[in-house]
Amino acid sequence: MTIKLYSWPMSSGTRIAWALEELALPYQYVPLDAKKQEHRSPEMLAVNPHGKVPALADGELKFFESGAILLYLGNLYGAAKGLWPESKGQAHADAVCWTVWAMTEIGNYMMQYLYHGLDSPVSYKPEDRSKAAAEYNRAQLHRLLDTLETRLEGRDYLMGGFSLVDVAAASWLLLGAQLGLPLEGRPCVAAYCKRCAERPAFKRAR
Repeated sequence: MTIKLYSWPMSSGTRIAWALEELALPYQYVPLDAKKQEHRSPEMLAVNPHGKVPALADGELKFFESGAILLYLGNLYGAAKGLWPESKGQAHADAVCWTVWAMTEIGNYMMQYLYHGLDSPVSYKPEDRSKAAAEYNRAQLHRLLDTLETRLEGRDYLMGGFSLVDVAAASWLLLGAQLGLPLEGRPCVAAYCKRCAERPAFKRAR
């Protein structure tokens, strides 16, 4: 049965579209119009009861949260495509850890810094921003970027070769860069983002 991805452009669903394109899996993209509240439709709520994108149906299985979907795609389809380690060994453990790290650490602190600390299309109005929140999230994000810089020394990608782990990490960073997040002073991270942005599958994702 065809995989269905419920999403809209420039959302967390874009990283799932990127993963599906990298895996070369056939899928149906179900575009939702937020202005029409289509993410609150009965069909969508049957897949994701929170009414948020992305949501994915693979046969009888239903998933929400992009991190969970990436782990599912990696474990089921990724190894055969060379995009996820086999289910035994440290490489698989590393893939799970770095994927969760990207989704829970980078994404969270980056977005909070964008909301409070920068002038970007998604930032709060100046009067609604918290200086304390901006400084805290900036410090945490810089710590994470330093960790990523160290990890990428001598590697093109987080696991050595490109994998779905990079979809998790680079999707956040490329979004941040598009919104004005500076990456100066971390040459490995900057080169990594450039390599990921040049991938044909990334360019096809929406």
